[in-house]
Amino acid sequence: MTVLLRAMQTADLAAVYQIQAKAYVAEMVEAPALLAARLATAPDCAWVAAQDRQVLAYLAAYPTVKGRISALGQDFQVAEPANALYLHDMAVAPDHTGKGLARAMLEFALAHARRQGWQYACLVSVQSTRSYWQGLGFIEQTDLSAEQKAKLASYAGQAHYMLMNL
Repeated sequence: MTVLLRAMQTADLAAVYQIQAKAYVAEMVEAPALLAARLATAPDCAWVAAQDRQVLAYLAAYPTVKGRISALGQDFQVAEPANALYLHDMAVAPDHTGKGLARAMLEFALAHARRQGWQYACLVSVQSTRSYWQGLGFIEQTDLSAEQKAKLASYAGQAHYMLMNL
């Protein structure tokens, strides 16, 4: 059976929440209502990997500007004009890890960003994933304003703002 990468739909949100709850520590799981609000805010930047209507992984992103961090638990603030794709949340169901789904979703998202003419992709690395993102070409950014550092501090544990030039 093949895996389909497609736009996230409202009907996918229950599965997205379940994957999120399994992938993250409890302090980082965001409420279903917030997931729905984010999908409504940036529907063109939310995707799932699905097989036979079962959601196996997801990626929630939005258009932003380089250097602007999204605080945990806040709705997306879409920038107009944007120059970056902010990858806020990507997770794979635990029984489907190691199958290349995260990499496929990332490439799908980066291709979307390039089609929009955006110059960067950015994210906050959490739960000891910094080396994973570095291996994909993201570079940690440490020269942040006090406001952005405060937003970074909203995440549980070590959090790192990372950037990739497209």
